[in-house]
Formats: sequence, structure tokens, C-alpha cells
Amino acid sequence: MRLITLFFILLIDLSYSQEIKYHNPNFDFENGKKYFLFGNDVKFRELPDLSSETIDLLKIGTEIEIVEKTENKLNYNGIESPFYKVNHNNKVGYILGGLISLEKKEINNSKYFFTYKKDENNYSIIIRLLNNKSEIIEVKSILSTTEFSVDLFGNKGIENIDNILFINYLAEACGIDGGGIFFFKEKSELVKVLEISQVSDAGVYWLEEKLIFPKEKDGVKGKIVYQKEIGNYEDEETNWVEIKKTSRELEWKNGVLNPKLENEK
Repeated sequence: MRLITLFFILLIDLSYSQEIKYHNPNFDFENGKKYFLFGNDVKFRELPDLSSETIDLLKIGTEIEIVEKTENKLNYNGIESPFYKVNHNNKVGYILGGLISLEKKEINNSKYFFTYKKDENNYSIIIRLLNNKSEIIEVKSILSTTEFSVDLFGNKGIENIDNILFINYLAEACGIDGGGIFFFKEKSELVKVLEISQVSDAGVYWLEEKLIFPKEKDGVKGKIVYQKEIGNYEDEETNWVEIKKTSRELEWKNGVLNPKLENEK
């Protein structure tokens, strides 16, 4: 019986992990899969060329199916982006990859779409929120790490906000930031709240920041608990470790997190 239970636990964990989508600037849309448009009034073209005739203008969030990636490319948002041959409403045409959302996240009446932008040596994420009034709200934020997944939650007990969006950095090696960026949707706005860091260098140090919301374990009603832990390995042979911990209760009020933290970006 225990073996059967363990099997189902592993199966659930595996299924959950398969739902996580990690993105990077060299991301290619997969043939035969369906995606959604990031751009609005996107030109659905007869050929993979800016001078080609337009079949239709497609709205943000329109579903398309990827047929194949072409060799034709265009610099868009500072990144070399290929044209994709796509299927829409039984018509085949071409759309620039930079106008296709990396993925779509949806909760209640909020739909989120994502793409990259590069300015000199910095990569940013551009997020578009489409609300129930068909209004497009856009925010942009510089990324500390170019690889990430997207998590979307309800308000987790924070009053006056609709949902929480978290850009969750992927740290594949020591020294790479595995933290992320929190955004709150409040009424008709999407607000960047806080960027947290989670970095380690094996055998040297680690830094971990996190937020605990009211509905989570150890949460405090009406507060957002900020925790920070810094550890240093002073002597590996004797397991000498020095740890400094910080904990503060913050409040979301009038679109601002108070008190202001020193690491806010």
C-alpha cells in the first residue's frame, strides 16, 4: 500500500513539474503547439516579409498554431526574431515571433502575456495585462537572470489587490540569482512591488529573501512578512557557519509597500 501511495505522489509531483514553463531569450515556439499573441493589431501576412500583403489584423490574446519557424528574421525589441508560419482560423500565414507571447497566464478576469526586450547588455521582461474591459496595461522590468518561469496567484489574503504575479528566476548554477520579481494587480494597474534575491556560492555564502503572505504558513493577517537570511561558511572542516536573519512586517497601502526596504529596485 505504501508503494502504491508513493507511486501516486511521485506521479503528481512529475505532472506538476511538467506544467512549469521555463523561458529564455533563445526560446523557439514549438511546431504543432498553440500560443497567443502578445502584440495587438498584429499583421497576419501572406509571406514572411514586412512588404508582404496582410491577410488580417489580429488582436492581443488571439490563439494561433505554429506550423514552422522560417529563416527570415527581423530585429524586434533588440532581439533577432524569426517569422513563424502559423495557422489561424484555417488560414495559413506568417507572424513575427516577437509578437507572440511566451505563454499566457489567466486568473479571474486577468489575462497576462509576456515577451523579452534587450537594451544594450540588459534583458527586460515586458508584461501585458488584458483586463475585462479589454484595456491593455503594460509594464517593463529589467531582469537579473534571463531564464524564468511565471507564477500567478490570487491575492493570498492581501486586501485591495486582485492577484499576484511572480517572475520566478531559474538559477542553474552557483552565483546565479534564483529569486524573482513580485507584481500586484490593483484595480486597473499592475505594480512592480519588490525584487527578491536567492543566491548561493557553495562553501562560501548564501543569501535568501522571501515574502510570506497572510494566507500562507506563518502568515500574519493584514501584513506581508519579509524575511532575509545571509549565511557565511567560515570554516568547512569544523562546520563553522555564521547566519544573520532579518524579519519585518510590511503593509500594502495606497499602492506602496511600507516601510520601504533598502533593496527595493
